[in-house]
Formats: sequence, C-alpha cells, structure tokens
Amino acid sequence: MFRRSTVLLVLASMALASSACRRSEQRIVMATTTSVRDCGLLDELLPAFEKQTGIKVAPVAVGSGEALRLGRDGNADLLFTHDPDGERAMLEEGILVRREELMRGRFVVVGPPADPAGIRGLEDPAEVFQRIAQSGAPFVSRGDDSGTHRKEQKLWKAAGFEPSGPWYLEVGAGMVHTLRVAGERQGYCLADTATFLQARPTVQLELLVDSGRPEWTNLYAVSLLSPKLFPELRHELAAKFVEFVTHGPGHEILVRFGEAKFGRPVFDVLPPAP
Repeated sequence: MFRRSTVLLVLASMALASSACRRSEQRIVMATTTSVRDCGLLDELLPAFEKQTGIKVAPVAVGSGEALRLGRDGNADLLFTHDPDGERAMLEEGILVRREELMRGRFVVVGPPADPAGIRGLEDPAEVFQRIAQSGAPFVSRGDDSGTHRKEQKLWKAAGFEPSGPWYLEVGAGMVHTLRVAGERQGYCLADTATFLQARPTVQLELLVDSGRPEWTNLYAVSLLSPKLFPELRHELAAKFVEFVTHGPGHEILVRFGEAKFGRPVFDVLPPAP
C-alpha cells in the first residue's frame, strides 16, 4: 500500500509539474534521486543555475528506478541519477540521446557502534555482506528500486545470499528515512556517503565500511531524452543545465560540495568531456 500511494503521489506531482512546464518557457522538470536532494546538493546547484540562466528547475526526487521510468514515459525533461546499468540501457534503446558522467561518490555500510557482525574496517563487499547475514544482526534496506537499492541487491548476490527473514527489513523509502529506521533498530544499512554525512547527527549509527575499492563506486550522471520520441519536452533548456554542471559554474559547485558542510569534498568530480 505504501508503494502504491507513493507512486500515485509522484504521478500527481508530475502532472502538476508538466502543466507548469507547458505554461512556462523557462522551467524544466528534473527527475532525480532522493540522495541528491537529501544531501543538500540541489540546494546549492539549482539557485545558482536559475541565477545564471533564468531557468527554474522543478526536481522530482524519487529512487533512480522510478526516475528512469519517469524519463521513459516522457514525464521529465532531464535525468540526474546514479544507476549506470539502467541509464546505459536507455541510451542503447534510443530513449536517451546524451549521458554525461558527472561524479563518483562511494557507497558505504553504516551500523551500530557495537558492530555485532564485526565488519568495521573491511573492504571486500562479499565478506562484509556475508558477515552481516551470518550474524543475524538487523539490516535495513531501502527496498524502493533506487540506485542504492539496486546496488545493494548486486552486493548480496555477489556475496551468495538472497536476504530474507526477520533480520532483513525493507522500508520502501528514501535514504534518510532508511537511516533513521536503521538507527532505531541498531541495524546495518548501505548508504551513499553524502546523505549519511548529512543525516549523521540525527542517527545512532557509525561509518563502518568506507573503501576506495571500485565495487563501492557510486557513479552519478545527467541524461537528456530523445527529441524525436518526446518533441514536447524542453530539450534546449535541459541541455543548458547539462552544460552548467559539466563546463559551467555548476562544475565547481560539485567540486567544492561538502567542504563547508562536512569538512571535506564528498564527490570525485570527473573532468569535463572535450
């Protein structure tokens, strides 16, 4: 029931946003992820973009899976997601005509200070998830078909487990809510670094696994939809946002993001493509 209600709310929001988009030449709808919103990145990017271009951005923050579906249905002018496999599939199908990789973050595992599974400091994701499953300690999953949830499923599969049982809880919600539930249950959770750092003061969890190994990479991209398939979308305005974050002032915002708030940059920002 929760998921159905969420979808209905998203569709209603999109209908209003699409209507506003048609009424205004200078507004675009961005389908993005809850992590991009919840870590505070949009609060810095969008006002700067509007100030420079006069273009307003209406973000619809959902899981990456839902954001990509909004793109497939032509209900967004622009995608800002972190699901490389899903994005590349849409590019191959011709639904997307441009995909620009922006930055790399990291997926991390957070959990109770007591660390009953003994994963603190480990780097191999298979060992991390095997120990959690074998310990029977609570694990809280987003369960929302987001980029983080899809990554978690891949990591469980690589570890040789299909998690189920009373120790495994799927909340069907965004990252901040999932972290709060994990804190209440004193359970483990897969999170993106930026959102965990933002939520850290309000949850009783510690950063236990934070590795630079490629298996933990969290890759974000912006994508443009096909003008041929969706002629009604604001393609030129959406392209200006892509230019803003790849070659304009938005690129520097990405580079600096986290310094003032967390004391260190959060993302490894990729150099602009030629």
